[in-house]
Amino acid sequence: MYNHLLVPVDGSEQAYKALDQAIRLVKAIGSQISLSVLHVTGRVAISEPFIYFDLGQTLDDEENAVLAEAANKLKDSGVTYNLLRADGDPAILICRTAQERGCDLIVMGSRGVGLMSEILLGSVSHAVSQHSHCPVLLVK
Repeated sequence: MYNHLLVPVDGSEQAYKALDQAIRLVKAIGSQISLSVLHVTGRVAISEPFIYFDLGQTLDDEENAVLAEAANKLKDSGVTYNLLRADGDPAILICRTAQERGCDLIVMGSRGVGLMSEILLGSVSHAVSQHSHCPVLLVK
């Protein structure tokens, strides 16, 4: 049925619920399924030379914390997994990673934003569900 699941995590409660769901799914289907956990950092450029703030280090620290939390959930689960990092647009990179790694299901959290927020701001989960080559399971 499924051979490789991709779970994007961003540090939110919904993302970790999706990870828990993916772990349960792997255990129910069989241990031959591999699971990739992806954290995408949207890097930003600041062009103010008089302000010094090591944004890169701050983002790296956040990325390490998010992936460490995911690894803690996975280490005792018995599930085969790998941790991935990417910088850029989350929706594009989630879809690209799923396709490049041959994933057959993306399991991700849904923020549950209202219609107006989604129209004005967009939604990563909505974009992924529209553009992914494989099915997307949204977890509330």
